[in-house]
Amino acid sequence: MKIFVYAAIGIVLCACGSSPNTTYYALAATSGTIRQASLGTIEVRRPGIAGYLDRTEILAQWDGQRLQLTQGAGWAEPITAMIGRVLAENISNRLPGTVVFNSSSELSIQSSTVVELLLRKFDLASDGHVYLNALWLIRSGGQTTTHSATLKTQPSTTETAPTVAAMSTLLGQLADKITATLLERATPAP
Repeated sequence: MKIFVYAAIGIVLCACGSSPNTTYYALAATSGTIRQASLGTIEVRRPGIAGYLDRTEILAQWDGQRLQLTQGAGWAEPITAMIGRVLAENISNRLPGTVVFNSSSELSIQSSTVVELLLRKFDLASDGHVYLNALWLIRSGGQTTTHSATLKTQPSTTETAPTVAAMSTLLGQLADKITATLLERATPAP
């Protein structure tokens, strides 16, 4: 009986220990090529993402079969909302004459163009590179076009802060590609 009491006290004391504090990270907008064009209003829809990415913890590494989560690190907001918000900000920064907003905005704005995004990969791979594999759709004037890109960059280290910075860089590069396709659609063919 005494052993049971001591074991129970030990379990209670272990449960009262403190866990490490969580550090929260957010993706950030990055600078890109500014284009002087007014394309009306563009709505960036909340993106779809691969299921393995849809979590509050930050993925440390994914090799296609096994994923590792970063201990003590998490996203500061739901990742799909954050990606949509940062992508809209990136596109807005590249097209200063255009109103760009994300679909989670509280404003009721009628858009002339809609951008939809699916991220199939957005993480640090076992080769030390961060990859972004995206499919996006642009709907405007009754026409729809689909585009895709695979981008990669190598963070300075595989620690969390440089990896998140590399992810922000890739989201900026994706915004450059989306902006280019928006401008192509807006330019009449000769």
